[in-house]
Amino acid sequence: MTLKLRLPKVHVRPRWESTTIRTLGILEIVFGLLLLVPAALAFYLGEQPRIFLEPVPFLLILGTAQLLLFKESSTFRSVNGLLLIGIVWLFMFLISTVPFLLYGMDFVDSLFEAVSGITTTGLSVMVDVESQDMSLLIWRALTMWMGGIMIIIVFLYMLPLFGIGRSVFMNELSGSGSSNYSMKMRNAAKSFIYSYALLSLINLILLLVCRMDPLEAFCLMCTTISTGGLMCTNDSMMSYSDPIQLITILFMFLGATNFYLHYRAIHRKERGVYRKNSEFRTMLAWFLGISVIIYLLVILDSGTSGMSLTDHYETFKNALFTTVSLGTTTGLYVNDFTLYPEQCILLLMIVALIGGCSGSTSGGIKFSRLRIIYEFLKNSFGKVVHPNAVYDVKMDGASVSNETVQSTLIVFLMFVITIIVGTILILIIGITQPTVNGQDINIIDSIGLAISSIANGGMGFGNFGPTGNFAGLQDSLKMLLIVLMWIGRLEIVTALVMFTPGFWKDLTSNRRHRGRYNPKRRKIGQ
Repeated sequence: MTLKLRLPKVHVRPRWESTTIRTLGILEIVFGLLLLVPAALAFYLGEQPRIFLEPVPFLLILGTAQLLLFKESSTFRSVNGLLLIGIVWLFMFLISTVPFLLYGMDFVDSLFEAVSGITTTGLSVMVDVESQDMSLLIWRALTMWMGGIMIIIVFLYMLPLFGIGRSVFMNELSGSGSSNYSMKMRNAAKSFIYSYALLSLINLILLLVCRMDPLEAFCLMCTTISTGGLMCTNDSMMSYSDPIQLITILFMFLGATNFYLHYRAIHRKERGVYRKNSEFRTMLAWFLGISVIIYLLVILDSGTSGMSLTDHYETFKNALFTTVSLGTTTGLYVNDFTLYPEQCILLLMIVALIGGCSGSTSGGIKFSRLRIIYEFLKNSFGKVVHPNAVYDVKMDGASVSNETVQSTLIVFLMFVITIIVGTILILIIGITQPTVNGQDINIIDSIGLAISSIANGGMGFGNFGPTGNFAGLQDSLKMLLIVLMWIGRLEIVTALVMFTPGFWKDLTSNRRHRGRYNPKRRKIGQ
């Protein structure tokens, strides 16, 4: 005779549905664990671990609760996804601000430093960087590294979970040789993150081989592959050896390269993948060409008499470093390029405005968009001559859809308009409110600050070039630059659409529809 043991049934309470809350829970756990890295270093160096440890319990407990109690919403629309993008970046800004606040910086400066790091812009209000705690500088470097990788996580991993990531991703990679992209989005995101981490590790190893200080090498690695630009030294890269500077040029370039190409080269082991990509070739030729032009202009301006071969090498290397740094929107420097001839400054402004490749961590308009616009204009002129002809915009032999062309034109137009409006606002604030140190803000300063913020470039021009001081800016101007950095990081249109009445009307109507009481289901809002 066998006895059957009957266990009482346990009623499991169904979890609430909220993609937003669950996603923020994941974010809080990631940043809670990330804060332990500078905290451990602070313990080792005898600095202030509490500024990193105090937020950790709150983030881990709250994040775990959100992750366990909430699941993805079954009714999640694109308008909710756009709002989630803004909320995710806002949470990253606020969490990254806390260590700076606890360190003793005021709120505006703390927020400025955090936003600059997370958006991988590279502007800084720290006057004497080397006098700061190394653990705080490591945290600042980690915000840049996370800012670079979060572009991949947010757009290629989280958003596909509720069905709108593919449209965002394909718009970013359109015309970049990625039209045959057919992987599952989640697997693609994991592969891209792996490529990002692998390139970071290789960069760090090469820097250590060059006998660079481990902590400084870590900071440089974080700021290079993310195209961030914030370094733990007062003179950026000036005091480092040529091998370290050349390695940095290479990895700034790789950070601004389409990560789909890295995936194909690293994972699929495809030979010649970079050489066959037109956007990659264009960026390479553009940087080399501009570097040669700047080198020649500097030589002609200073004269060649008395210059040795070493001097010529140093001049070209500095021109190449400056061009790649501004073009990849990194913001590191090896000399004060504001002393270059005026023609060079104009060229460098254009370089900073264009940026790097699509699907990369760099900012700017991107080469693929300019190529699509060029092909569109060429076809438009052709239609004038041959009205009945049928023209198609193609990139690397693949046709680009009309929706992509239209989206590219909108992004380009909004990019230009935002820079113009940003320049005007910076000028107005500079005129009506004098800077802390009494320094006037002229038109060159305003254009440089607008381009640097919106393109996430990290270096201004004029008085706010490599040796400029952003700490003297008014709080109102710092807040404006914070908004411009955020708008630029979200590719202009994604950010600006949140300020349109139609967006909020659609969002509130969605909430009213979902807010009707239904006793058969239990869920919380978004």
